[in-house]
Amino acid sequence: MHLSELKEKYSKKELLYGPHTIKKEFPELFKNSEHQPHTDYFYGFLGLIYDGENNLEAIRKKMRLIFISSTKHLVVEDQDIEEYLQYAKKRKLIKIKENIFIELTHEGIKLVELCYYITLHNTYWMRKFFSEKSVMIATTISLIFLSILKIIVGISLGSQGMLNEGFENFIDLVKVAIIVVLCLKLKKDKLSSIIIIGFMLITGLSLLWTSINSLMNPSEIIPTIQAYLIGFFSIIINGGLMYLKSMVGRISGNLSILSDSKDSQMNIYISTGVLIGFTFSIFNFYFMDAIVGLIIALFVIKEGGEILMDLLKNEENFDITEIKVMADQIYNNRLTGYILASIRRESINHSELINNFKKGLDIGRTYYEGFADFFYKELGTKVIEKHLERLIKGGFIEELDEKLILTLKGLKYFYKAKSREFRYRYKNIHQKGGITKGALFCLVMILCIILVAIFANDINNWLFNL
Repeated sequence: MHLSELKEKYSKKELLYGPHTIKKEFPELFKNSEHQPHTDYFYGFLGLIYDGENNLEAIRKKMRLIFISSTKHLVVEDQDIEEYLQYAKKRKLIKIKENIFIELTHEGIKLVELCYYITLHNTYWMRKFFSEKSVMIATTISLIFLSILKIIVGISLGSQGMLNEGFENFIDLVKVAIIVVLCLKLKKDKLSSIIIIGFMLITGLSLLWTSINSLMNPSEIIPTIQAYLIGFFSIIINGGLMYLKSMVGRISGNLSILSDSKDSQMNIYISTGVLIGFTFSIFNFYFMDAIVGLIIALFVIKEGGEILMDLLKNEENFDITEIKVMADQIYNNRLTGYILASIRRESINHSELINNFKKGLDIGRTYYEGFADFFYKELGTKVIEKHLERLIKGGFIEELDEKLILTLKGLKYFYKAKSREFRYRYKNIHQKGGITKGALFCLVMILCIILVAIFANDINNWLFNL
C-alpha cells in the first residue's frame, strides 16, 4: 500500500481536526514543539522507504531530485542522507540489512503515517486559507475595521484628512464587490482587473492633484500619536492583505485579485507617505508632506499605467506572470536556490536540470501535498524554464560545453542562500522550546502600543510643544 492511498482513509472531519496523539506517541520527536513535516526532507526520506524504496542507492537518487517550497533547505546532498540515516537508526525508525537494504520499523511506519496525516490536515486548512473566498472576506473585514477606526479618530481629533481616509476605505469596498460579481460570479476576470487598476490610477491622479495643491498652498499639519498608530495599523493590515492577495491571485491565476494586491501595495505607500509627512511637520517642514505625496503619486500612476497597458493587450499576447507581485518572491527565492545548488552540486545541462526538477516536484507533491508547490498548481516545467532563462540573462549562470556553471555572481548568491540554510538548520537543532524571538518581538511591540495608547495625551502635548 502506497502512502498516498491513505488519503481516502480520512474523513472530512478528521482532516478538519487533525491528529491529537502526536506528543503521546512520539515524545522524543515532539518534546520541544509540534512536529511540522513540511519544514525538512527527513519525512520524505522515510516516505520513500514506506513506499517500497528499500535500496539505499535508489533512495539517494530520488532524494537528490526532491523539491518542496516550504523549506529553506536548498537541495538534498549525500551528507544530508547520511544524517537522516543516523538519526532514523538512533530513533529506531529503520533497520538496515546487509548495509544496503532499508526497512521501516513498526515505530517508523507509525511516524510516517502520522506525518502524512499532519500534512493532509495542514494542507486542508491552507487550501481554505489561500482561497478566493477567504481573501475577499479578509479584505472586507479589514476595510470595515480601518474605515470605522479612522472615522472615529477623525471625529474625535477634528481631523478632516483622517475622515477622508476613513471614507476612502469604505469606497474600497466597491472593489471587493466588483471582484465578487464580475470576476467570481460572471467570470469577467480581465474586465474586473481593468476596473480595479482604473480605480488605482484615479487614486494616483487624485493624490497627484492634492500634492501639487498642497505644495502651492502649504498648510500647517498637526501630528498626533493616534494618527501615527492608525498609520502603522494601516501599513500592517495592508501589508498582510497584499501578501495574501498576491499569493491567492498567483495560486488561482485570478487576475483581479493580483491587481487588487497592487492596490493594497499602493495603500501602504500612501500610509507611509502620510507618516513621513507627519514626522517632518514636527519640525515645521510642512512642504515635505506634499513632496512625498507627489513622489508616491507619480510612482502609483507609472505602475498602474504599465499594468493597464499589459491588460489591454490581445488575449494571445497576454501573460499573467508578467504582473509582478510580492508572492513571486517566495517562489523565485526557492527556485533560485534549487537551481543554483543543483548546478553547484553536480555537472548538469539545461534539459537535465528541467527534467530533474519535474521529477523532484512530483516526488515532493506525493509526500508533501500542497507544501511541495506551496499550493501553486501551475508550478512546473514552463515556470522553471522561464526562471532558468532569467538567471542566465541576469548573469548568475552561464553555459560552457553544454553544461551549466555558476558565475561569480551566482556563487555569491549561492553562498548567501547556503548560509541562511545553515543558520535555519542550526536554530532548529538547538531549539530548546519556550518563547521564540519572533514571539518575544510581538510581545514587546504589543506592550509598546499599549504604553503609547496609555500615554497618548502626554505624547501629543510633547509633539505640540516642539
